[in-house]
Order: sequence, then C-alpha cells, then structure tokens
Amino acid sequence: MALDIRKALLAGCVGLAAMVATAPTQADELRLAIGNTGDGGLVRGMYQFAEEIKTRTDGRYTGKVYELALLNYAESMTGVRDGIADIAYVIPAYHRGEFPYGNLLVDMATAGVNPVAIAGAANEYIVNCDKCLAEYKAQNQVFLGTSVIGPYYMMSVEKISTLEDFKGKKIRGFGPFGRWVEAMGATAVVLGANDIYEAISQGQLDGNTHTLDVLKSLSIGEVTDYLLDAPIGVYIGNNMFNLNRDVWNDMSPADRKSFLLAGGSSVAWTTVTYWGENQELFRNPSSVGVEIVEPSDAVRKASDAFRANDLKAVAKTNREKFGVMDAEAQLAIINGLVDKWVKLTADVDVTDTKAISELFVREIFSKVDPARL
Repeated sequence: MALDIRKALLAGCVGLAAMVATAPTQADELRLAIGNTGDGGLVRGMYQFAEEIKTRTDGRYTGKVYELALLNYAESMTGVRDGIADIAYVIPAYHRGEFPYGNLLVDMATAGVNPVAIAGAANEYIVNCDKCLAEYKAQNQVFLGTSVIGPYYMMSVEKISTLEDFKGKKIRGFGPFGRWVEAMGATAVVLGANDIYEAISQGQLDGNTHTLDVLKSLSIGEVTDYLLDAPIGVYIGNNMFNLNRDVWNDMSPADRKSFLLAGGSSVAWTTVTYWGENQELFRNPSSVGVEIVEPSDAVRKASDAFRANDLKAVAKTNREKFGVMDAEAQLAIINGLVDKWVKLTADVDVTDTKAISELFVREIFSKVDPARL
C-alpha cells in the first residue's frame, strides 16, 4: 500500500512538472503613457509600438496605452524616471537642464522641411551620441526613438497677417518657435501643451505655435479662428518611447534588441502617419474650425530671414546659454546627417509607413548595440 501511494505521488509530481513546463509564460504588460488622447498620429503611434513589442518579443511583453490618464506631458519625464509609467512620451524641451544635447536637436527646427529625412538624421545622431545617451541614463531612462512632426504654424484668436498685428500679442512658443514669435514682434510664452486651451480661453494667450493636429486633438480649434500660412519649421523633440531603465535591466539581451527595433520602426511609422494627417488638415481647415490667412509680404520676408539666421545662432545660444561647449562640432554632425538622409529618402515613398519603417530599422536601429543605451 505504501509503495502504491509513493508511486501515485511520484506520478502526480511528474504530471505537475510537465504541466508547468508546457504552460505558457504570462506576458509582462507594460504601462505606456502619453499626455494626449484621441485618434491622432501620436496617440496611434503608441498603440503601434504596443503591437510591435508584442510581435517582436513573441508575446513575452505587451503594452497598455494610457491616454492622458496616467501622466500629462509635463509629468512624463519624471513619471517614467520614477516608474509611474514603464514607457512614456517625453518632451525634452520641457526639461532643458536635463537634456541639453537633446535640446540642441530641438533647436534645429529649421534644418529642413521633410519630417522623414529629419527624423532619420535625428535618430542616427542620438544613438551615436554618447553625451546624448548619458542624459537619458542620468534620468533612469532608455532612448528608443524620436519622431519628427511638422511643420509648425501659428494659430490665433484674432486675425494676424502683418507685422503690426503681432505687436502686443502673447503667443505660446518654445525653442525655435518662441524665437520666431519674438522675431515677428510678439511676446513668446513657454507653456505646456496641456495648458494651452485654458490659457487661450481665459485671454492669457492670443495664440499658439504648433502642428495642425492640436486644433483637433487638444481642441485648440475651439478657441482660435485663424491659421497663418507661414510654416516655421519641424519639431524634432518627440521621445515617444522612453523606457524606465529598471524595466530595461530586467530584460534579456534578445528582448532589449526587440524593443530597440520596435522603437525604430514605430517612430518611423508615427512620423509618416502624423505628417499625412496634418497635410490633410491643411487642405480642410474648416474641419477644425479655422480660416487660413495669407501673411503680408513683410511677414513672409521676416519669417524667411528668421529661418536663415536662426541656424547660425543655434551654436552660439547653446554654448553661451546652455553650456553645450562643443555645439559647433555637434551641429556639423547633425547637418551632415541631414544631408545623408535627404539623399536616402529621395527615392523612397515618404508616405509609405512600411517602407520608411524598414529603412529606419535597416539604416539605424539594427546597427545599435543595446548595451550602449
């Protein structure tokens, strides 16, 4: 009898072990935070990344997207650093002191007009820039890609079309966009994206410089009526998938590589998708409640002069004001990469998300050793 009991127990243990061995491993669900909501390209880009990590890790990792439910844009940097979110869309321009080299890129808004080419150059620059990567490490984060959006335009409560119209106006704008506002004769105000609607509705702001999608996604079209047809530049500071370093350290080398490739593919997808959506809004401005205004010749000339001169001032400003002592050398690298990527994208359909995603992965992210990050 005792022998039969031991056999039964042994058989049970073997059976249990077999069940454990064959049971599927439970996926780690990560929290992905973005300080926005809606169906725009940036939010959809977060869902694209969630799908990419699930596919590339064979389901070992999944992602749940929190649209403005976990962190707003101003909170995202510290939120992902402290583990409130595992991954977050971080805007370096809100944290100039923490990301001086990252903001050098932000200041290059007028380096080109093709968001896809600029995104290629920006990502290749960051993953090969030791000082850039050190900034992320200092904030307990891992860089997994930046998208480029644009161009930026000015949207306003009152009709603004001449240099005289700018006088006395307070327009939200940071970095190069704030410098454009000042060059036009208005006062630039630095304010987080989530606070623009209230500031305009309460009369604290007369307008905003931004990409067109915020007319819909942030409801800015409800509080502004005019859009000036004077594109300022593209925005390069959209670190979409900054990953908490503690989560990264717990991953296998293979999964780290998968996350890196997912990031590269997804920022390419987002850049292409976002650009297409904004072009459609420009063709149909009434759908977001604004009227397109043609600038006067003086405004057009002043805007052209600003773009030509601003790039020359970037190195001096970053060196003297923000302590980037090798700014000239870094800008030479960035400009060289812009030239490279203008050529790389010349014969590629920049509206094809699949083609651009494959290009980014092949030319940039597949070449990166995750250990460097």
